[in-house]
Amino acid sequence: MKQFSCARLYSVAGRFLRDWRVAKGGNFAIIFALSAIPVLVSLGAAIDLSRAYIVQSRLRQALDAAGLAVGSDPSLTLAQMKTRAQDFFNANYPADKIGVPGTINVSSSNQVITLSVSADMPTTVMSLVGKNTIKIDASSEITREGKKLEVALVLDNTGSMNSSGKMTALKAAAKNLITILQSSGAQPGDIKVAIVPFTVDVRLGSNLKNANWLKWKWTTPKYQTEVCTGKKKNQICTYEDYEYDISPTNSSICVIDRDMDYDASNSLPVSTQNATLYPVDTADCGPVEILPLTTSWTTMNSKIDAMSPGGNTNTTIGLAWGWNMITPNAPLSQAAVKADDLNKAIVFLTDGDNTENRFTSSSQSAIDARTTKICNALRTDGVQVYTIRTINGDADLLRACATKPDMYYDVTQASELDAVFKSIALALSNLRVSK
Repeated sequence: MKQFSCARLYSVAGRFLRDWRVAKGGNFAIIFALSAIPVLVSLGAAIDLSRAYIVQSRLRQALDAAGLAVGSDPSLTLAQMKTRAQDFFNANYPADKIGVPGTINVSSSNQVITLSVSADMPTTVMSLVGKNTIKIDASSEITREGKKLEVALVLDNTGSMNSSGKMTALKAAAKNLITILQSSGAQPGDIKVAIVPFTVDVRLGSNLKNANWLKWKWTTPKYQTEVCTGKKKNQICTYEDYEYDISPTNSSICVIDRDMDYDASNSLPVSTQNATLYPVDTADCGPVEILPLTTSWTTMNSKIDAMSPGGNTNTTIGLAWGWNMITPNAPLSQAAVKADDLNKAIVFLTDGDNTENRFTSSSQSAIDARTTKICNALRTDGVQVYTIRTINGDADLLRACATKPDMYYDVTQASELDAVFKSIALALSNLRVSK
């Protein structure tokens, strides 16, 4: 018998163990590869399902936009609704996005519009196991609330609006807002709009020259006169507020801020209470008269076309007269009393800081304080206030004036105004995404 030394024995045992390990590793790799298949499929399914969620979210957003567009015009037939809805859906869900949607379905019952659509989304990893597409369903429901609306468009007409195409863009955007609102009422007359172009003052019609809420004689601390008494060598001089004594005119009239704190209030003027009356001014007044609440869409558009920039900025006077327009019994107001089925709103746009009011032309902070006061009063009164800063202006002041943070818009270029006004118009309309 052949003898094995210990060294020889150890060598054979070592080679055996090495061969065993190699064989064991191969088996393990095979087992691991087989067990990894369902794991990879699961991971792939998670990726594809995540993409499907994104597609469904985009489908719903496009359906919401289509539904709001359709719902804004109750005069449409069902066939017209389907055509308009498809056009808006296509615009908001372009073909280059993930998923291939089919034709949307539209139905209408009473004040509810229902839209639905399906899309086929190509899979990635799941296609390895034969699942090449995922069908995704989405739906949207739009409800017409049937509420009435009174809204004042308070629009900056100061000189700075003449730059960067702002006034041109404002006119186009404001007219588009009016077009959307025009067709959103459940009944004719449900939607009323007032327009308040403002600078330092606002302009009223010449037919109001005899109104008992005007005052033609008033004082202002902005300009003061020197009054001296005694002999020149020992004279004593004091300064008194400058007194305006304006003669009635046959032309249109401009008014400036009321006495504090009536300047930041919608309290009604009383002919026997001087502080409540509106001072007539002859300077710093825009060329376009304000338009009280009306349902004449032609008149609204003509008023917007006539706007022309010039003068300094006093945001308080614009907000004060916007508030007047939607306050019952206020000067020039055609407003109705508050009711559950009536919304009242102000859409306020400016492109500059406060520069002048009745009381100062040197302290912006003092003028800002008056604006803040009237914004707080509007919030207390329940008026919905949308504010738009156009390129320039005090962002903090305007953001704080809006009823809610998402009702403030910061526009960095004039071309953005159209989208902003359309968004506000849809928010103001009687339409709500209900499901």
